Amino acid sequence: MRYTTPGDGQDGQDRRDEDMKPRSRQLFFQAPEGLRFVGGDRMNKSMRAFAVLIAIATVVTSSAAQQQPPQVASISQRPTGSSLGTIRAGAADNTIWFGWRVAIPASAFRPLTLSDAVAKADLMSVAGVEASSRDTVSAEVPKKLDYRLHTGERHAVSYRLRELNEQVFAYRVDTLGSDAATRRKVFELAAAIRAPIVVVPAETSALEEVDRLAEEFGINVALESRTDPRAAMRAIEGRSKRVGIGADLGGWMQAGVKPVDGLSVVKERLLLVNVTDRSALGPGGRDVPLGSGAGALAGFFLAAFRAGVRPLAITVQSTGGTDADMQKNLDAFERVMWPAMADRVRQVIGSPAGQIRGPDRLKPEERQQIEAAVPRQAIVTPKKPRRMLVTDLQMYSGHTTIPHGNLLLELMAKYTGAFEPVFSNDLNLLKYPKIKEFDAVYLNNVCGMVHNDPDVRDGILRFVREGGGIGGHHAVTFANNNWPEFAEMMGGWAGAHHVETQMIKIDDPNSPLTKAFGPASFEHTDEFYQFPTYSPYSREKQHVLLSIDVEQSDRATGNRFCAPCTRPDQDYGLAWIRTYGKGRTYFTPLGHTTIFYTDQRWTQHLLAAIQYILGDLDADSTPSAKGKATSASAK
Repeated sequence: MRYTTPGDGQDGQDRRDEDMKPRSRQLFFQAPEGLRFVGGDRMNKSMRAFAVLIAIATVVTSSAAQQQPPQVASISQRPTGSSLGTIRAGAADNTIWFGWRVAIPASAFRPLTLSDAVAKADLMSVAGVEASSRDTVSAEVPKKLDYRLHTGERHAVSYRLRELNEQVFAYRVDTLGSDAATRRKVFELAAAIRAPIVVVPAETSALEEVDRLAEEFGINVALESRTDPRAAMRAIEGRSKRVGIGADLGGWMQAGVKPVDGLSVVKERLLLVNVTDRSALGPGGRDVPLGSGAGALAGFFLAAFRAGVRPLAITVQSTGGTDADMQKNLDAFERVMWPAMADRVRQVIGSPAGQIRGPDRLKPEERQQIEAAVPRQAIVTPKKPRRMLVTDLQMYSGHTTIPHGNLLLELMAKYTGAFEPVFSNDLNLLKYPKIKEFDAVYLNNVCGMVHNDPDVRDGILRFVREGGGIGGHHAVTFANNNWPEFAEMMGGWAGAHHVETQMIKIDDPNSPLTKAFGPASFEHTDEFYQFPTYSPYSREKQHVLLSIDVEQSDRATGNRFCAPCTRPDQDYGLAWIRTYGKGRTYFTPLGHTTIFYTDQRWTQHLLAAIQYILGDLDADSTPSAKGKATSASAK
């Protein structure tokens, strides 16, 4: 997982610090003072020739650098981890999810300009918009977004998109024009704003020419279908795959066509979906929030996923004219997508990427280091034989230290006898009552929106509330960010992060979970999560064991100030426990680096945490703020 600080470029490449930039480019070669070359004129001529080559290379390099487009400082307000916490931001990932680009129409915010609408999309955690030739560009450029825009105005549109990390996922036009020259200009504009799809009216003619333009510019063309999709399919017959269908689901429903039935007609020719839901099929229906009408949209998207429809642009329409109406439908879209998401997760679990990452991925010396650090006896004798389910499921690329964690837990169980580990990513084990076969569930770097099945969610929550234990480390606060109850239970949500060295403070030196560290602060290198203030992290809820020692740590980020890395209260918890219902929870965001698995202090801490969530080790889980207040009143 990569942390991008403010000022990073659109493409994710970090800007270099100013002190790493060359101060000037000298067009001559100068030997260090006091150094004399030997070998006469031949040597001096050789050196002069070498200097000329350096000068030429420098000029060429400088010229090439000047031709590169300038980097754009990001002003995006999207929360860290939004692509892992909302499918509207994450669906575009071809490897993890669907290769579907989710947008909202800029027209939903009229009379606002496109520039203002793009900012609204960013605040709603949507990575793209559907723009239209009817949109006004900006207050500064009060012109329509069409082929008549000048070069500088087009660059300004592109700059605005880049600084907000937004894209135009589809460009809709009322007409492609009546002549070839105008049609070409429309494609030139679409290319300038990097729109991958142009949406055209159903009655568009000259499709053979349009097909050639689509191929030339590498831009798809979606013929709008508002009625019976068979008519649109006849219109694109004989055209390349660059020309397909833009389905208006509300229009289909008004024409009496169920969305899933229309999908069976257009199949892989579907390029864009305009998403609305209606109370009933036919002209008597009205627009309603997604998933609450007769569209059976969850089944539509599930069918589209199973049919392998990609790439696909999805424009989520609003049910009204306010920001709240748009936000309501976006939230409804997240729920509509659950069945397709659950199916995708099951698909991953059935692939090599979804299998438990075992110690066979580790080098012999890595296995030896972990084994040397494993505790050899339990902290307390188990009250009864314990079983713990260990899962490492990721809808992400996968952290390299996951095998380290699995081996550590395997050897910890072997040497201490504190528990029997069961390593599995089978989601059925998390459903009730199957989950009751375990005393605790441990999440080793689980990441992404992996638990979308309602039965799995109900099983986990019921298990912990009724007395079970759950724990995890590192990426877990980037798991299930679309599930508020899970974030509340685990005590965190997302969190800006990067690898750095910080001083760790012992917040509760009396806890058996911190005994291995001693009372003094100590240095540690890891990915430290800085939880946003709107996350569930709070000393009013959690018993904090460890945190960043702000006074003794370097709190600059890459020699810069970092607003997303900073909490107003300067409270950066690094390990905590809490009670949830009758159950017990533990979490630490640490574990990105190998020291977490090879340092006996950390392995002893993890054993204590596991025996706590299993129900064998007693520890004070009073929320830190309440415990502090009690101590103060006692004095």
